[in-house]
Amino acid sequence: MGKIRKSYTPSYKAKVALNAIRERQTLEELSSKYQISSTQIVRWKKEATDNLSILFERKKDQQLKEKEVIIRDLYEQIGKLKMEYEWLKKKLESLNI
Repeated sequence: MGKIRKSYTPSYKAKVALNAIRERQTLEELSSKYQISSTQIVRWKKEATDNLSILFERKKDQQLKEKEVIIRDLYEQIGKLKMEYEWLKKKLESLNI
């Protein structure tokens, strides 16, 4: 029978990685504190530091997407109003005959 792999929540991984990034404790101390191998801690630390910039990019991307949705909706409203204007213009012309 093989070993059962432990799975950790993302928040737990983040907490361990953050403590590793702070470097207030050695890897051995963190390893014994969290009962995780030092190799695993190093992996999580590397993953966290490599992907840290994504946190700030997501906000910009999300803001751009929101602005695009607003702009699309406004153009849609403009199109509808133009159509209504043209229809009313034709109706007015037909009534003045």
